[in-house]
Amino acid sequence: MNINIGTSRVTFESGRSQFSLAIDGVALRTCGSQVVLDDGTHEDIVWDAGDQKGTGLTLRGKTGSGSWTLRMTPEKNSRGVEGLRLDLRGTAAREASVTALVPLFVKRIPAEHILQHGRSAGGCRSVLLPVAAPESIESHSFVTVTRKGRTLQFAHPLLQSNPSSFQIKLSRTAISQLTVHTPFDVPKSGKLAAEPVSLFVAGDGHGLIEAWADAQVLTDVQPSVDPVVGWNSWDYYRWTVTEEAVLRNADFIASDPVLSRHVKRIVIDDGWQYCYGEWDANPLFPHGMSWLAKRLKKMGFEPGLWMAPAIVEPQARIAQWDGDMLAHGRSGLPCMVYSCMERRGFVLDPTVEKTRKWIYDLISRYADMGFTYFKLDFLRWVIEAPCFADPSVPRGQLVRKLLEPAREALRGRGTLMGCGYLFHAGTDLVDEVRTSGDIHARWDSTRGNASSIAARWWAQGRWWGNDPDFALARGPETSSDPDLQRLKPCHVSVKPNVLEAPPEWDYVLATMSLEEARTLLSLVVISGGAVNLSDDLTKLNEVGLDLLRRTVSAPRGQAGIPLDLFSTTHAAHWVQQTAAGRRILLINWADEPGTFLFNLRDHGISSECGRNFWTDATVQARNGVVAAELPAHGCLLVEF
Repeated sequence: MNINIGTSRVTFESGRSQFSLAIDGVALRTCGSQVVLDDGTHEDIVWDAGDQKGTGLTLRGKTGSGSWTLRMTPEKNSRGVEGLRLDLRGTAAREASVTALVPLFVKRIPAEHILQHGRSAGGCRSVLLPVAAPESIESHSFVTVTRKGRTLQFAHPLLQSNPSSFQIKLSRTAISQLTVHTPFDVPKSGKLAAEPVSLFVAGDGHGLIEAWADAQVLTDVQPSVDPVVGWNSWDYYRWTVTEEAVLRNADFIASDPVLSRHVKRIVIDDGWQYCYGEWDANPLFPHGMSWLAKRLKKMGFEPGLWMAPAIVEPQARIAQWDGDMLAHGRSGLPCMVYSCMERRGFVLDPTVEKTRKWIYDLISRYADMGFTYFKLDFLRWVIEAPCFADPSVPRGQLVRKLLEPAREALRGRGTLMGCGYLFHAGTDLVDEVRTSGDIHARWDSTRGNASSIAARWWAQGRWWGNDPDFALARGPETSSDPDLQRLKPCHVSVKPNVLEAPPEWDYVLATMSLEEARTLLSLVVISGGAVNLSDDLTKLNEVGLDLLRRTVSAPRGQAGIPLDLFSTTHAAHWVQQTAAGRRILLINWADEPGTFLFNLRDHGISSECGRNFWTDATVQARNGVVAAELPAHGCLLVEF
């Protein structure tokens, strides 16, 4: 039976578990829906009948565990693109133990490129096919599949009760199976519903994602497009940070003729506190945080503070005395959930009113001291605990429950930045969000995080201010620091009886060349988001300082568009609108020199002459085309 639903077409046969879809001419030939049970069994839903009412179609079917309906309705996004929405729901038998619903699986999708989206900071990847070997990937919120210049988007609403994912198996040359997967916290029976999924096809992949992003905005308050430029202690000092080091860098900024005009925030990151869960100054901050906030404000800076409000280390008093504030394991006792850099901890239970009051009081206390910027980290860990006091709170709302008291405590008093923030918690609780993973002054770090910066251009100024992590300059060519490579943060991974340690255990944080530093800082500028320095500024040489002075004084621009996002593994061609005109960015991600071209006229740039952002040299176009010979890992950032 063939049924048209708007511009889509469904083909199914009664008594069969599989059907076919055609979305604007893109054929998905072998599709189906499933129920997943607690023993790992996947039951294919056999469709007994289809009921067409109005413009929609309802398929009705059964499995051994229950009865189900799959509702298919036409949907149009804000750009006018027509697609298809699928809703799977039904009733599981009383004796059933359902752990997940699969509203849609598709076998074999020809593909040239896949854009994977993470659920939190980092986690994005551009996959160019063919791949070297079969692999499995997981995407959250949406995933795009591009072939022959057309992009197929699978997308969930951002807010979800049961955070869902797209699980993708890749053969070398195609997707061998794509599964839309809605899990449940514990095996369930009774009435169940999968998170809805929408399918759209267009020749403009950027437009598909932007239209989806427009539909997810939860507040009329527009994010700032001119965020405060800051300095943060973390990447250089990590847990060695001291009160004296913070003030030394603040003094340096205040005395620098360029930095002083632009850097207006000082953020004390991890290392100031006694421990996670015990948010009081340690002996490295002998005057206390209230004194430091007042000192920074007197110097003309906005004081900022890092916290991990969800994490409680074992030595914190909450862990010893207040187990009712902690999330529990299946045993009914508090469980150690958090683990990072060999630090371990419990997570707070945000469904407990006592916990929510504690968070409100914590943020209020430091706001009263004068801190107006709060970087709240490790937020994603709260959903990793199995059990919470109020099981009626859906897992998808736990981070919202955690942050609501912090938002209320800070309302009208400052800025809330989410680090490790789960995107499915929504767009209305935070002012800024980390979009990439941790960035260090290393080429592998820049390369590894570039896809997440590129894949989230649409959030900047639409949902919040994007934070691409740190704007770093230090390296052997840009610093005169004798301790440049002294900090060895990964020694915490070395176990006593390991005879041969892998190289990453002796990891150093600062190895990038001058060209690589320019590329990292160009990504920060082109992103249009937050600019946070994190070097010991007093140890940079004039070359390094020139990089940072140019970065912080760059006129703000809109989010730069990664033009080749849907055709390559790392976006190499970018364009950005600024108040004064346009910027273009070309990046050579390869390990050898290469030639790069940019057609200005394709992007509305009529000028034939631009300025090299890093050298002030004139860049001349010929017939509207910029041609650049770029060194390995180098870039060209041009203002027109």
